[in-house]
Amino acid sequence: MPVRRPERVSGLLLHAIADIVLREVKDPRVSGVTVTAATLSPDLRLARIFVRTLQDETRADALAGLQSAAGYIRRQVAARLQLRYTPTLEFIYDTTLDEVNHLENLFHKIKQEGR
Repeated sequence: MPVRRPERVSGLLLHAIADIVLREVKDPRVSGVTVTAATLSPDLRLARIFVRTLQDETRADALAGLQSAAGYIRRQVAARLQLRYTPTLEFIYDTTLDEVNHLENLFHKIKQEGR
């Protein structure tokens, strides 16, 4: 039987971090950041938080702002979720949308060449 606890906790973590980033983090570099996904290691000690920004130019600044606020966000998560161990947060820029757009463009080109 597969272990589902990391999946359940990652869902809770996703909602908690999205709310904290939206409402409580005051760093202007973090404005416009959207939390898209969260994955946890099997031992629940490391959380990879995937984020996107509205503008690609602000990607580096947003990640720097999130890393700067990681301790604060982790303390807030600990207070909200009351886990035995609060995971270490690692913020990663989510490139899924970029990859999807690239594949769609390739499929569109293939379709145009087939005509």
